[in-house]
Amino acid sequence: MSHNPPEDDHQLDELRHLLLGPELKKLDKVTQHLENPEQFSSDIGEVLPQAMLKSAKQGEQLSEAMVPTVEEIVRLSIKRDINKFANALFPVIGPAIRKSISETIRQMLQSLNQVLEHGLSWKGIKWRIESIRTGIPFAQIVMLNSLEYRVEQVFLIHRKTGILLNHVEQENALNQNADMVSSMLTAIGDFVGDSFDVDNQQGLDNIQVGDFSIFINQGPDTILAVASRGNAPSSLGDTMSQVLEDIQSQFDTQLENFKGNTTPFENSNEQLLLCLVQSQSHTKNKRLSLKAKLLWVIAIILFFYWMVAKIYLSIQQHDYVDLLEQEPGFIITDVLYEDDKLILKGLRDPLARNAENFIALTTLNPDDVILQFDPYQSLDKPFVEKRLLKILNLPENVSMQLQARQLTVKGYASKEKINAINIMAPLIAGIDQVNSSELFSTINLSSLNPPKTVELELDKNTGTLISRGSALNSWREFAKQQASAMPGIRHYNDSELTDIFDLSVFNPPDSASMSLQNKVLTITGEANSEWIQTAKASIDIYDEINEVDTSQLQNSDEIQLHKDIQSLQQEMIFFDAALSFNFNANDSFNRSALLVNRIIRNANNLSLPVKITIRGYSDSVGKFEDNVFLSRERADYVAQYLFNTGISPKYILIEGLEAPVSKEKNASEQSYNRRVTFNVQLQ
Repeated sequence: MSHNPPEDDHQLDELRHLLLGPELKKLDKVTQHLENPEQFSSDIGEVLPQAMLKSAKQGEQLSEAMVPTVEEIVRLSIKRDINKFANALFPVIGPAIRKSISETIRQMLQSLNQVLEHGLSWKGIKWRIESIRTGIPFAQIVMLNSLEYRVEQVFLIHRKTGILLNHVEQENALNQNADMVSSMLTAIGDFVGDSFDVDNQQGLDNIQVGDFSIFINQGPDTILAVASRGNAPSSLGDTMSQVLEDIQSQFDTQLENFKGNTTPFENSNEQLLLCLVQSQSHTKNKRLSLKAKLLWVIAIILFFYWMVAKIYLSIQQHDYVDLLEQEPGFIITDVLYEDDKLILKGLRDPLARNAENFIALTTLNPDDVILQFDPYQSLDKPFVEKRLLKILNLPENVSMQLQARQLTVKGYASKEKINAINIMAPLIAGIDQVNSSELFSTINLSSLNPPKTVELELDKNTGTLISRGSALNSWREFAKQQASAMPGIRHYNDSELTDIFDLSVFNPPDSASMSLQNKVLTITGEANSEWIQTAKASIDIYDEINEVDTSQLQNSDEIQLHKDIQSLQQEMIFFDAALSFNFNANDSFNRSALLVNRIIRNANNLSLPVKITIRGYSDSVGKFEDNVFLSRERADYVAQYLFNTGISPKYILIEGLEAPVSKEKNASEQSYNRRVTFNVQLQ
């Protein structure tokens, strides 16, 4: 038996096409719609409005599901462009604000007459005193005193247990604990019944406290208590009886089977509200007097002045908030207004400007602005750079560049500083990466020991060490070898360095500097006469020197000579009497001898003739002739001391008194006149 599968398949397809052709076409069409996003979206768009309307009619599930999404859309819209959002709401918010303001002004004007009526009368003053004394708002005092009667609260109480079944009250009634009031009323009723042997079906029906009355109506299972102010009408009792009967009838089963569940009695509000009645006294509308009209005008003016002040204050507060929000380093998280005070909460970078400084840009009182900022670190580039400079404390020859949270440092620093930068910089907020490849260890140029005639300069950009001036060839070769081995120095340039004569052969003192240029030896600073003479003689010794310039060189011997002369002429040697002197003055003798010897030596070195005059003095006691003799003897005594130290007499002159001494006023002046002084003359 033979088979032909291809032909069977073909026949099967034809049969399928004949039987299911229309359904297959519809199925293909549906598949194309589902697989085509644009077509599928279009199809959903056509039925989505009807579906949302139908879902809204069935319940709030769709609204509750869409609330988070809509809130997020609104939040993103505000964040993206707050002005566009405000413009979109303007047609709605504008009329609403105007309507609110109009309604507020209308209510204000409506209540102004009542305020004037009650506030400018003796009765109004009395009520204000009562308000201050009791702490009850003035408006409530006015209302209470203008009522004929008013039912404040209604209590429905279970008679057997004393449990409060339900409770209603006026909107602005003085709130008390309803359960506590219920227990109190039950306790009082039981007390009256036990004390006075009252029938169970009877009991307390009225409690009077001042102008406050509590009316009680009792049923088989319930007690209805009404708290009222003023003189309640007799019809209130009828109303209470009718309400109590209706409740007894409606909740008969619940009352009979009551076990403490008060939930079913919440449905009794409609009946209890019938007892909340009130009647307000009415006064005739009198035409306002001129005084009242004037007060009206003043009140309105004050109100509008207050309103303008409030608006101006609000504008200033908003301007201040805007200033801080635009200032880098500030993040405002919360803005509060309490008692005309502006309270700002948020974050502030310690490197940002003080928020108090911006108050001066407004008319706000600093005491009316409360700032509560917690510290944080701003990631703005200026703050990151300031933080880097403060923490890293970079040397002057180190530069930094911040780009895309990457810090690049260039220049020269110590190894310790480089390590500190690499460790600390990544820890600073706003820094992700540190590039210190162009930061080299600090080069200690002093190790080259450059002479005073050489100036060294390091080009930080190219790493080239430049030598300028003049130096010995030996130092030049030494510097070239040392510089090539120093890390951080890529090149050494001594093209601006010239060879000089080795001036160290003169062995100059530390106080003198020497330079040789164009065969002129220039000496500056200080040096003694002997060394100067040796330097001047170099003209005849060295061919490299044709001239010696000492115009800027000071002779240390001459300087010392003048210092010693000044010191010696300030010295004084005092005597007690005759030739007796104070042995404490031995230091003066020694110091004077040292100065005289040094003056003579330095004067000779400078070829300057010198004479030192020793002058003796005497007090006014005794004859003038005797005092002249005594003064010369004192001068001679000092001179002999100097001669004994090796000083030649040819440099010394001795002088005594030349005129009588004026009589001294006291012993101290007499002691001062018994002295020897020195005077130096350079010829």
